[in-house]
Amino acid sequence: MLRDKVEDLIRELVSATQEMSLYGPRHNLTRAALDALYVKLGSALSGQDEITIGIIGNEVAFEKEPFYKVSRYIETFIAYLKEKKIEKVSFLKGATRDELEAFVSVITTSAKALGASGGLEKTAASKGLENIIFGKIGMPGEEAKKESGYASSSNKFGEGIRLLEETARKLSGNLPADIRAAATFIDGVIGGIPKNRDSFLLLTAVKRHDIYTFIHLVNVAIFTIVQADALGLRQEALTDIGLSGLLHDAGKLALSGDILRKKEKLTPEDVDKLRVHPIEGAKILICLEDLSPVIAIASFEHHVRYDMTGYPRKLYGGPCSLASMLVAISDMYDAMRSRRVYHEGAPPETVYEEMIKLSGGQFHPDLLDNFFRIVGVYPPGTLVELDDRSVGIVVGSSAQDIRRPMVEVLYNSAGRKEAKPYIIDLAARDEKTKTYGRTIVKSVASSDRYKIPSRYQ
Repeated sequence: MLRDKVEDLIRELVSATQEMSLYGPRHNLTRAALDALYVKLGSALSGQDEITIGIIGNEVAFEKEPFYKVSRYIETFIAYLKEKKIEKVSFLKGATRDELEAFVSVITTSAKALGASGGLEKTAASKGLENIIFGKIGMPGEEAKKESGYASSSNKFGEGIRLLEETARKLSGNLPADIRAAATFIDGVIGGIPKNRDSFLLLTAVKRHDIYTFIHLVNVAIFTIVQADALGLRQEALTDIGLSGLLHDAGKLALSGDILRKKEKLTPEDVDKLRVHPIEGAKILICLEDLSPVIAIASFEHHVRYDMTGYPRKLYGGPCSLASMLVAISDMYDAMRSRRVYHEGAPPETVYEEMIKLSGGQFHPDLLDNFFRIVGVYPPGTLVELDDRSVGIVVGSSAQDIRRPMVEVLYNSAGRKEAKPYIIDLAARDEKTKTYGRTIVKSVASSDRYKIPSRYQ
């Protein structure tokens, strides 16, 4: 019922915006539309302290769930919000009709005119908007100034999951997929990497789910982008490479879910079907508009090894593309460390040791070294036990030593939770003795005894 009321509110808000834009604030049609909007807002806020709608990609959403059908018909309204860099709008209990009129006026004011009047915030303040708050997703009022890189990355991560689920749904139903929105998500991840690389890597470690929630694909996209970024590639190339990671397993949409979830050993027939998914993925992706051929090639080649074995067998052409080789590294790394229906995730130190053995055969040796220079042996988000028996979570990688990251100590040597967790740099040496303070003994699985703090989940 509440979602229906919010949908009605959105429709009336769009109507009022259209009338204001066409006729101005004094026209009878505009006033009637604002009156109707005020009634719908009152209905939606009945029993609620706040109603928040947001923009995710090209969709308008409530409680993180897009209104796909409505969004198709309100592209102009969404464009108005995006032009003003408004990603969310919160209507608080007590919002008046005058505030609604002022808000609609702000939406329909040109960006140039807003700039001349001191910008969006000053214009909103001058109109007395106290119960209608708008801005970027996850950044309400003063909290925007305190937002951490992790929280910002988390928002992008969540948006990516929703976007990928919708993209997969459309692809599996032979419907047009919003590839431009996927590219926008990738661009958002790229934009956050220079300052928040460890935050994005941390997300890939603690958000562990199986492939059916598509977390794996977003993880692969993030790992692939950070690899490419470390190589110094241009923005345009990063976007294509990120999309290669995001869509590399598109061919699995054609597979039976029973095969993907099977716990027992696959039959020869199952293996034959599974080995076709790179080809099926390439077929799907090559037909999509606005998509570089690089993405389809990566889908085709991501199980072809550096030594040109693997599958499908390439009958002609040279080595695999750079995007394919980066995706292959990301795909295996995330698959090995993540818990799936058919196996437990391996400890990160074990994943490192096993993948290093494959250097020069399955993986390009220089690219594999580049990958572990970025994520380290113990990537951000890993719980680790130190040599004094204290336990902490890795919060940052180290450029000096891939085995000595930054760690936030959460539990003391007696296993008791630290009242005030603190961060130590394991790569730092004592100035006099030149020895390390503490060293990682092993990674630790999250459990009732040692838990990952909610701020990192």
